Amino acid sequence: MRYFLISVAVLLTASLNFNVCAEELTAALCKQKVQQAVKLIEAEGEPAFAKIKDPAGEFRFGNGEGYLWIQTPDAVMIMHPIKPEMDGTELSDYQDVKGLHIFVAFSEICEENGAGWVPYFWTKPGETKESPKVSYVSKAKFAGKEYIVGCGIYDVTAQDIKNQFPDDAVYEE
Repeated sequence: MRYFLISVAVLLTASLNFNVCAEELTAALCKQKVQQAVKLIEAEGEPAFAKIKDPAGEFRFGNGEGYLWIQTPDAVMIMHPIKPEMDGTELSDYQDVKGLHIFVAFSEICEENGAGWVPYFWTKPGETKESPKVSYVSKAKFAGKEYIVGCGIYDVTAQDIKNQFPDDAVYEE
């Protein structure tokens, strides 16, 4: 009986791990993970950043495509798990191929609405050309400091977001 229970436990664990790995990246999942991270930051402050960055943690999702980054309201990257070379970089002048100051736009929509979606162009991992991307961003506060937490998804349009989340703010220039 003991070996049977161990076998069942191993199969259940494998099944749960498969389900997490097979989780499809969606706009709704991006929004959900940002909201979870905001709550974590507001409860723990900067120690939460390590949990959010952990490549094996709950904030790497959607078959490994989903991740969160954290910046300051004045567009300084605090933590980008895919492009750590950006950490500590002031990005207010950074523009996509259409001239949008992406990190400023993230800050603006959070300042105006607390949270929202920003459509822009970003290079997919392993590619050299920028692709359409939409990110959900939200403001987090802890001990007098403000942060912007974001997560994005490729090949989704602003109209897709407006259709799916009609009450959410969508950045427009």
